Amino acid sequence: MTPTTPTTPHSGWYLLAFRSELPVEPSPLAIGDRQLVALREGERVRVFDAACPHRGAHLGYGGRRESDCLVCPFHGRRIALGDSSRAWSVAEYPVLLWGDAVFARLSDDPAGDRGFERAVKEYADDYPLVPAVSLPVAVDAAYVVENAFDADHFKAVHKVPGVRGMTAGPGPSGELTVEGEFLMQTSPWQDERRKEEVRWQAIRTNTVRWDYRPRFLARAYSPGVVVTEFGPENDVQVIVTGAVPTAGGCTARVAVAVRENQHGALPVLIEGSRKALAEDKVVWEHLVPGAPERLDGRDAPVVAFRDFCADFPAAPEAFR
Repeated sequence: MTPTTPTTPHSGWYLLAFRSELPVEPSPLAIGDRQLVALREGERVRVFDAACPHRGAHLGYGGRRESDCLVCPFHGRRIALGDSSRAWSVAEYPVLLWGDAVFARLSDDPAGDRGFERAVKEYADDYPLVPAVSLPVAVDAAYVVENAFDADHFKAVHKVPGVRGMTAGPGPSGELTVEGEFLMQTSPWQDERRKEEVRWQAIRTNTVRWDYRPRFLARAYSPGVVVTEFGPENDVQVIVTGAVPTAGGCTARVAVAVRENQHGALPVLIEGSRKALAEDKVVWEHLVPGAPERLDGRDAPVVAFRDFCADFPAAPEAFR
């Protein structure tokens, strides 16, 4: 059980929230011990440090918006939003919106992007993200994204009949990729009637045919965000998995997307994502603390992901 949630959050992207999780303004949020506050401005979402620079009050609890300031609930001082030229201000962080998902990065250093901003622009129009699940999990956040790089768990935990390939390597912008192929009788997004027909055909003929061989391509843009393309070229689904560290472990979030002509598959994809995360949670929350690990060649993508995380810069100090 090697991965541990760092005391200092990393400087890369997080799937911080879904818009439906920001019903009030201001909305208090957190990444590990980093306290944040979110504000909505029409379709725009902005994220700031939450600690008042006067006496440390949390601006997300009782703070009041006035123009380009938040009025502190403790002493009533006006705290400027992201304007370091003002006497009292809080830092603003980069935010990307993709469908209903809100992504934030705890640094404005371009080195922390790893190509994610470009990827969102390329996906957003054809694949608007829809929330599938947001789930507290009592495990280090590192395990959630690492799962995309763990080939054997797909068979053992999620009962995928076969997995081939799963080779990991760096992408052009510093992201980490892993690519392979699943061997399945039929698409997991088919309706249950079609799945049952395929099962009965296999029984009658005593032959199992792996007629559905979807491509699996996952790209980790930070230790906290991975974007997966799943399916044949003409029927690709996009699944985004993220993890935000908390005091008790993390909050795991999954969002999914399909092209406009595939909307019939969306409910099954959402339900499948919920089921898969619930299956993972059972394993994660019963890992034996302090147990040694003996990784072998089949774990090479997992090792590559851990090296990717170890090389990721820590977030700057909150109080600037």
